[in-house]
Amino acid sequence: MKRFAWIAALALALTASAGCRKTDQTAASAKEDSAAALSGEGLGSGHAAGVVPGSYEDWCDEHQVPETMCTRCDPSLVPAFKMANDWDEKHGLPKSQCLKCDPTLRIVRPPKPAVQG
Repeated sequence: MKRFAWIAALALALTASAGCRKTDQTAASAKEDSAAALSGEGLGSGHAAGVVPGSYEDWCDEHQVPETMCTRCDPSLVPAFKMANDWDEKHGLPKSQCLKCDPTLRIVRPPKPAVQG
């Protein structure tokens, strides 16, 4: 899970820095988008909105990866994975998520937090 958190942070940093080459207005928009992504807002179709990356709630049941890193639900994440050299062109997935290339890969959902009572 630490690997996913590191990749997510790298992806967000690369996405934010890529916006610096654009016009001031576009760069400002890219920074706002990066801030929204960090907070879990504005990701994909909204099904990762409001979740804390790396938490139990940050999980895509359909694809069995963290929602905030699910390129199938949020294709806008693909360029960041490509820039991090974590992309499998053949299968259209991040290498860190491709079970076809690495059948021993285990992507585990974080445990559900204990209820305090």
